[in-house]
Amino acid sequence: GHADCEEQARDFLAGVRAEHRQARHVCHAFVIGHNRNIQRFSDDGEPAGTAGAPILDAIKAFKPLPDGGELSDIVVAVVRYFGGILLGTGGLVQAYSQTAAKTLAEAKYTYRTLVSVAEIHVDYADIGRLEQELRGQWRLGETRYEDSGGTLTLYYPIGEIAQLHSQVAALTSGRYQPVEVATRWENFA
Repeated sequence: GHADCEEQARDFLAGVRAEHRQARHVCHAFVIGHNRNIQRFSDDGEPAGTAGAPILDAIKAFKPLPDGGELSDIVVAVVRYFGGILLGTGGLVQAYSQTAAKTLAEAKYTYRTLVSVAEIHVDYADIGRLEQELRGQWRLGETRYEDSGGTLTLYYPIGEIAQLHSQVAALTSGRYQPVEVATRWENFA
């Protein structure tokens, strides 16, 4: 499942538990954040290290694109009813790992890239020209008009603020400077 925050992940897991009330174990792992900084897992009563950690390892190892990429904002839950034969710890690790990997391979994904967002406050007289000059190289967002002029919003690859600064300085003789205000995910096909 998809989750933008830990609360959404926990809500997703509560739904899985409600759907499988008779299950003995609902083991899970999730990875959240653009830098994958939130990583949690649970063995949910299975022997320590036999369920949640293998699911988390499967998430971290899975590459959704041939040229790489990483999964984030994802929750994987594996539901186990008592199966009748005892798997042992090695068998549990293998079962949870393989189930998570198979699920990840069959899932549909939204591919996103993290971009920086900058704003440039400019006088009314310069808005149109600056928009036209920047449009060829940078993706423009909305322009907000205010009493003192306007604010242009631009989206650009992380780490390219120096190039944006240089171009804006050259176009405006140093009158305006972009200010990085945020990072956000952008979907792409």
